Amino acid sequence: MRTGRQQGYALLFMLIILVMGSLYGVVSQLDAATQKYGRSTATIQALALAKEALIGDAVSQSPVTSAGELRLPDLGFGVGYTPKEGSSAPNFSGNNQDYSVVGKIPWKTLGIPPLRDEYGECLWYAVSGRFKKNPQTSVLNWDTQGQIDVIDGNGSIIASNVVALIAAAGPALDGQNRVSADPAYTQCGGNYDVRNYLDSYDVSNAVSGQVNYFAGSTNNRVALNSNNKQFVATNGDHYNDRFLYMMVDDIFRPIIRRSDFATQISSLLDDSTFRTHLQSVVIAGSKGMDNVSCTNTSSSNTTFCTNWKEMLLLTQLSTPASITLNGAATSPCNRVLIFAGQKTGAQVRSSTTDKADIANYLESPNLAAFNVPTANSANFVGISTFAWNSPSTDLMRCLP
Repeated sequence: MRTGRQQGYALLFMLIILVMGSLYGVVSQLDAATQKYGRSTATIQALALAKEALIGDAVSQSPVTSAGELRLPDLGFGVGYTPKEGSSAPNFSGNNQDYSVVGKIPWKTLGIPPLRDEYGECLWYAVSGRFKKNPQTSVLNWDTQGQIDVIDGNGSIIASNVVALIAAAGPALDGQNRVSADPAYTQCGGNYDVRNYLDSYDVSNAVSGQVNYFAGSTNNRVALNSNNKQFVATNGDHYNDRFLYMMVDDIFRPIIRRSDFATQISSLLDDSTFRTHLQSVVIAGSKGMDNVSCTNTSSSNTTFCTNWKEMLLLTQLSTPASITLNGAATSPCNRVLIFAGQKTGAQVRSSTTDKADIANYLESPNLAAFNVPTANSANFVGISTFAWNSPSTDLMRCLP
């Protein structure tokens, strides 16, 4: 049996391999972008390293129910608003749930050196509100949408629902003032007014009315609502910011490889308190889950249930019958519980309407068999344990 330390080393080794592989892909992608924008290798490498440090930190959080949450940026202060640099900011006034935030990379918290672009400026970082570690969003899973969109110089969307942006500010433009705001800022220097770094400084020069900061807040650092915000990726007289995006798959691809992710799913599906609740609850709603409450779980499963309840579907068989689980027939089931796998290419799970459509969660034959409150048939086929290399396969439990 492996000790806790050995298991920790194994997880760390896995994350290092994932990060190195992802870094190679990022650098290769940015090499092509360099030819277009003329960026130096220093900026490319800094952006890539910052992205991988943020991802590595987020996906290695323990327990697995906390994995995927990104640190707040460095906003230039610690507890009590005392000047401090390099650390993830504590909660602050205006930092409401699901409000996006932009600041500098929290390099000290991440355990990395200050990362700079080719002009010596430390990197910046915008995080979507739903992926912040503090305060946490209500529901976080592989279908959660980022709240950052990226447009080009013509105002056309080039990336949607981005989880986070890592930004290289480049040299100052227009009226940007990067004078030091406090002697405590000994490494990156300068100040924390985002408008002095990310563009455009003058709103009259903004592309499609969009600037790369949250105008109207203190230091232009936090969104005024939870709506999507557009950032501008272009190169010209009034914009020279360079971005690297982080998408939801960048976060959850490594998370689902964690052995404790599969274990946590099984723990929820096999929770005796939860199963008792599922066997007696009135089946309602398009997925049969409207009356199901995650409070009817053991404490170790409640948070995971809250985050992943969207994947659960419940139905009643017209008469007790077997289903196919792991390639074999089960004993007779009265009800069937399904944990829907990761969405396939044709499925969309963005809006409330999308999430009410079972076709966005199930495939043949389970889609044809499922109905509420009573199933169309007992022709359900699934597996009992989540497999990261087949993440779209439905998991099932036969409820007697």
